[in-house]
Amino acid sequence: MRKWTVLLTVGLLLGSRAFARGQDEAKIEKLFREAIQVLGGDTFLKVTDMVSNGTYYLFDRDGNSSGLIKFDDYTRLPDRVRFESGNKRKERDVTVFNLERKEGWILEDEKTTREATPDEMEGFKNDVKHSIDTIFRTRYKDPENKLFYLGPSDTDVQLEMVRLLDPENDEVTIYFDRLSKLPAKIEYQVIDKRGLRYREAQEFSQWHMIQGVNTPLRIDISRNGRKFVQQFILKITYNNKLQDSFFSKPVPPK
Repeated sequence: MRKWTVLLTVGLLLGSRAFARGQDEAKIEKLFREAIQVLGGDTFLKVTDMVSNGTYYLFDRDGNSSGLIKFDDYTRLPDRVRFESGNKRKERDVTVFNLERKEGWILEDEKTTREATPDEMEGFKNDVKHSIDTIFRTRYKDPENKLFYLGPSDTDVQLEMVRLLDPENDEVTIYFDRLSKLPAKIEYQVIDKRGLRYREAQEFSQWHMIQGVNTPLRIDISRNGRKFVQQFILKITYNNKLQDSFFSKPVPPK
């Protein structure tokens, strides 16, 4: 009799856990499905490239700002970018990455172009891996990745959390806004070139519908809870048919 009682109890526990997992999977699927729909649905999913310009600020450990820096960004999904920054058009730093070809170059001070270091290439790869575009287009539905429903945020009950864990133990937490259904924040860990681990978070706000794509015009990035970058997009266009020439080695002006 005791044996059957134990077996029944174990069976009920396993059944309740399976039921809970099923409920969590349904919640996770609903959160991503609704977010993608609000992001623009098929229009969002079919974006091939984007061109944007705006301003950003860098902050040091004491919270001091670099001052306004202008930028132009040319991105072709999933993994090519040309980023130009500087307030004088003829004196701009240019960074180009092309992960498909495993190439990267940096032109600094309009003088010489150098190849990106392995750490810089890894940093860009990390940026791509944790972007809204990559997470909501491919990573969340990759069968090799595991998804966990974490419930409401401890600091803001308006946000629901889902954790993504890949085979390389890269852990990403996505915060969904219960009201707007949009992704409000993405958190993940980064290891710098010294081997130190820190927590990076991207927060998205000032959403506007542009060419059928819901777009955050403000992005705040923090590291270990400290403000690191604040970016404002002033203009953005989608599906510009960017050519390969945008992602070739930048040449110093003569």
